[in-house]
Amino acid sequence: MDIPTEPEDNVFEENSADGNVTEETATDENIVEEQIEEVNVTEEIREVVETEVTTVTKKKRRTRKSSQMVPRKRSRKSVKSVEPEPEPEPEPEPEDEEEYEVETILDHKVEDGEEYYLVKWKGWSEEYDQWLSKENMSCPELIAEFHEKNGGTQTPTDDNAGDDSNEQSKSDSESSDLQKYIESIWKPKHEDIEMAIKAVCSVSDKSKNNGMKGKKEEDLNKYAYMVFQKKQKLVQMERNLMMQLLTRDFRKRRADQLLQLKRWEEDINKVTCGKPIIKVENSVDLEEPPIGFTYINQCKAGPDVIIPDDPAIGCSCSDCNEGQKNCCGALSGGVAVYTKAGRLKVEVGTPIYECNSRCLCKEDCVNRVVQRGSKLKFCIFRTSNGRGWGVKTMELIRKNTFVIEYVGEVITNEEAERRGVQYDSEGRTYLFDLDFNDTDCLYAVDAAHEGNVSHFINHSCDPNLAVFAVWANCLDPNLPRLALFAQRDIHSGEELTFDYASSKQTGKYREFCVNRNVN
Repeated sequence: MDIPTEPEDNVFEENSADGNVTEETATDENIVEEQIEEVNVTEEIREVVETEVTTVTKKKRRTRKSSQMVPRKRSRKSVKSVEPEPEPEPEPEPEDEEEYEVETILDHKVEDGEEYYLVKWKGWSEEYDQWLSKENMSCPELIAEFHEKNGGTQTPTDDNAGDDSNEQSKSDSESSDLQKYIESIWKPKHEDIEMAIKAVCSVSDKSKNNGMKGKKEEDLNKYAYMVFQKKQKLVQMERNLMMQLLTRDFRKRRADQLLQLKRWEEDINKVTCGKPIIKVENSVDLEEPPIGFTYINQCKAGPDVIIPDDPAIGCSCSDCNEGQKNCCGALSGGVAVYTKAGRLKVEVGTPIYECNSRCLCKEDCVNRVVQRGSKLKFCIFRTSNGRGWGVKTMELIRKNTFVIEYVGEVITNEEAERRGVQYDSEGRTYLFDLDFNDTDCLYAVDAAHEGNVSHFINHSCDPNLAVFAVWANCLDPNLPRLALFAQRDIHSGEELTFDYASSKQTGKYREFCVNRNVN
C-alpha cells in the first residue's frame, strides 16, 4: 500500500526553516512583491485623480495644472499578505468646468427684457471682464451693493425691454413722494411771483436775468431730487428750488405769450396798412392780447345811428393857402388852422373844418390832415406801474403835430348811459361824449370793444396830447371826429397821454384826474 507523500507547502516550510530557499520559492516571492507594487501604484493613481478632480472644482487659478500627472514610486513596505484588487476606473475630468469668483459688478444693462451685469473676476485682469445674465449669477449681495452705490437708480430699458414692475413701482413711489414734497414747499408770496415773472419777461438785462438764472429742464429735475433727498432741509435751498420751478412754469407761458403778441401785432398792421405802424411789446408781465377787442381804422355807426359822409358844400379853392377867405379852414375862425407842414396854429377848443369830398382841392391839400390818417410809429406796451397797456411813440413828435384819431363805435346817448353803468361796475370805461355844441349831447364814441391804438392811451393830469373836434365829410355838428394833437415835443420812447376829464366822458371815473389802469 502506497504511503501518501507530504504536500509541497511542507517542503517549502522545511526548506525555509533550514534557511535554504529553493528556486520555486523565490519565484513565488517575486510574484507577491510585484502584486504589492502594482497595488501601491494603483492607490497613488487614485489619490492623484481624486486630488485633481477636487482641484478643478475650486476657484480658478492664474495657471492651470495638467490633470495628467505621473505618480511617484513609493518605497516598498513589507506586508504579510495582500490580495490583489481590481484597478479603479478614473473619473473623467470635466471640460474646462472651473468655478469663477466674482470680485465686483461694474455695470448693468437690459437687453430683450433680460438683465445683464458686467462682472470682474477675482484674480483676473480687466480684459477678462464679462457680461452675465442675472439668472446665471448667484451673488445677490454684490448686486444689491451695486445698485446701492448707484443711488438706487431704476433699471434702464431699451426699446424692446419689457416692463419691470418692481422698478416701475419704486420709480412711481419716488415720483409721488417728490411731488408731495414740492407741494409742501410751494408757497410763493406775491413778491416771489413778481420776481419770477420779471425774470422771464425782462429784456433790459438778459445776462443777469435779475439774479434768476434758470436751469434746464433736465438739470432742474436733478436739482429737485437732490434737495428732496437731503436729510437736513435748508430753507434757502428749498426757496431756491421753488423759485426755479416757478420760473420754469412762467417761461413756458412766456413763450406762448410772445407768440400770441406777435400774431396780434401782425393782425393790427394788416388793418392799418402802415398808417400808422404799430408794434406790440410786453416786458413786464405775462398779459396776453386783450380778448374781445377788434382793431378798426375809423368810427363805425352803432344801433340807430347814421353817420353821413356826403357833405352838402365844399370850397372851390385850387390852393387852400392861408390867404383864401372862402376856404373850409376859414370857417374855423377866419384863419387857416394848419401850417404848410400840417401843424396846428390854433388853441385847444377851436373847432377844425377840413376840406371834404365836395372841395375842388387835391388830396395833398394842407387843409386835409386828420382825414389822411397818422403816419407815425407807435408801440402798444405793458406799463410797469400797474396801469395796464399804454402807448409810446417810436419817433420824435413835434409840437402841434396830429398824432392819432380816437375811434370806436358811435352810439346814442341812451345806449351810452346803459353801457356806462356796466362799465363803471367793472372799473373801466371808454365812452367819449360828443358834446362840443351848446345843445344836449346826442352821441358818444365807445372804444371798449372796437377801436384803434388810441384805445390803449392812458390818462394823465399833465398830458402831452389834447383833443380837438374835427369835421370833414360829415358836417353834422353833433358828430365830429376826435383828433389828438401833440401839445409839446414828445421824444421817442415817451408814453402818450391825454386828460380824460377834458373828454367829458360818461362815468364816474372820467370826472376825476387820477392815474390808473383803464385798459
